[in-house]
Amino acid sequence: MGAPKTQVLCQYLLVWRLLRDVVLDQLQVDRFVWKWSPDGKYSASSSYRAFFNGCTSLLGAAELWKTKAPPKVKFFFCLALHGLLWIDERRKRHGLQDDDACALCGQAPETGEHLFLGCVVARELWFSLLAPLGLSSLVPDEPDEITSWWPRQRDRIDSSANSTFDSLLLLVCWSLWKERNNRTFQRTTRRMHELLGAVVAEADDWVAAGYRTLASAHSIWSQNSGNNM
Repeated sequence: MGAPKTQVLCQYLLVWRLLRDVVLDQLQVDRFVWKWSPDGKYSASSSYRAFFNGCTSLLGAAELWKTKAPPKVKFFFCLALHGLLWIDERRKRHGLQDDDACALCGQAPETGEHLFLGCVVARELWFSLLAPLGLSSLVPDEPDEITSWWPRQRDRIDSSANSTFDSLLLLVCWSLWKERNNRTFQRTTRRMHELLGAVVAEADDWVAAGYRTLASAHSIWSQNSGNNM
């Protein structure tokens, strides 16, 4: 097996130093104490919790887990929450391109905060979808981090509407991301009424697929389609 490695010897000396002053009581029965549970008894659940000891949770992660949306959209949004989307600002930072102007408006660097909440195109889309629902006060008015903006807006509405708003958030961000990619890679640009119509059609697909938290909102959007879309 070869000579013991330095790390093994150090661990041995550490254990020896911890136990050298321990005196065993021959009349005391040995017992096992599991430190990850209050009663000192082992359980599978306490073992699972111990696995995550010291971890920090991402804001919005719990809400995302419960949000009704297609898996690919939830995966996309998870990347957005972690700042892992290859937006232009990130690509420029890594030396992959020289320009980081927003593909939707061209007025500011394309960061996640700008693309989904600060861009004039994004805000117009937000207003067009939220106003018919009586939620125009939730329209973002400046760039902000989604991880902090999302829970703030949820606190401003009735808890019964949170599930609808959560799905709406993912729908809007997903639609803006696809429009951004179309303009970047396909060189195609849709006017606002065309983009809005595409979002409503996507919502229809979600509802048909079983994600019915958007059913009531989609019904209102469809009723207003003649005037606004």
